[in-house]
Amino acid sequence: MLSAFLRRTLLALMTLFMLSLISYAILLKDPLNAELAIPHIYSGYFVYIQNLLHGNLGISYQGGESLTRTIFAVLPPTLELCFTAMLLAMIFGIPLGFLGAIPDKPWLSHFVRATYLVGLSIPIFWLAPIVLYFSAIQGWEISAIGQYNLLYDIPTISGFPLIDMWFVDVPYRLKIIQNVLQHLALVTLVLTILPMMEIVRFIQQRTLYLRTQNYIKVALSREATKFQVLYKFVLRNSLPQLVSQFPRLFILLITQCMLIEGTFGWPGIGNWLINAVRSQDYNSISAGVMVIGLCILCVNILMQSLMFLLDPFNKKGWYVK
Repeated sequence: MLSAFLRRTLLALMTLFMLSLISYAILLKDPLNAELAIPHIYSGYFVYIQNLLHGNLGISYQGGESLTRTIFAVLPPTLELCFTAMLLAMIFGIPLGFLGAIPDKPWLSHFVRATYLVGLSIPIFWLAPIVLYFSAIQGWEISAIGQYNLLYDIPTISGFPLIDMWFVDVPYRLKIIQNVLQHLALVTLVLTILPMMEIVRFIQQRTLYLRTQNYIKVALSREATKFQVLYKFVLRNSLPQLVSQFPRLFILLITQCMLIEGTFGWPGIGNWLINAVRSQDYNSISAGVMVIGLCILCVNILMQSLMFLLDPFNKKGWYVK
């Protein structure tokens, strides 16, 4: 177990090292940062690493603002989108995947398969403005831009309006909650499509595979109900494997956020990073790449730890290796 832990720790450190090299190379693209390579390019890299360890990401040359403060302002909105989209994808994707594997209804299986194939092929940067335009001309209240109406004053406690809105002590707090949910609804529904289709495909294929296993056939032959087999054997053998897909789905959500945050006026790190690329703010680009990479690495480590707790075969592997 100790050797496996050390091996995973070494892999994480190597990933951080490569990520810091990429971030430092982007930083040197700015002529104003050329002095970091004097007298040697590696001397500036050590200074850069020291600043990162102290939480100092530098300043933006476009506005002179602290990048650390800016990151803490733009990262929570994107994480809020990712978490809510992932939650909705699991709520709708897991039941649809099981429905698509019902043995005595092949037409339903074909329909679910056709649905996720279409969903996976739709470009989200094309769908987002169409959905926003359609909801606007229909007069839907969810056709909103931004996180919430700026007329409402929500104190920043955690940085997530979904959490901070419950600490607002005003008579119209219910209106604030309604406004936050209205602004979150449409962008979350658009962002949910791809991860939900991926979950539907995984659950359907996993369930179809488990149905061919002998212990499932034995359970059915012993007059066990389909619900009992689904819960006791299929669900318990599918969810741990689904957890291993979360890092990849999180990466997909982060990239999708960069594509649609500008469309919905969402003040997240994706919209901010694209604006930094447009204005050639290499300090902001370097900080954004580093922070996004750290988020992906943390999610990957968290999911690996959860897999270790859920799947007994992983525990066995940790002790054997």
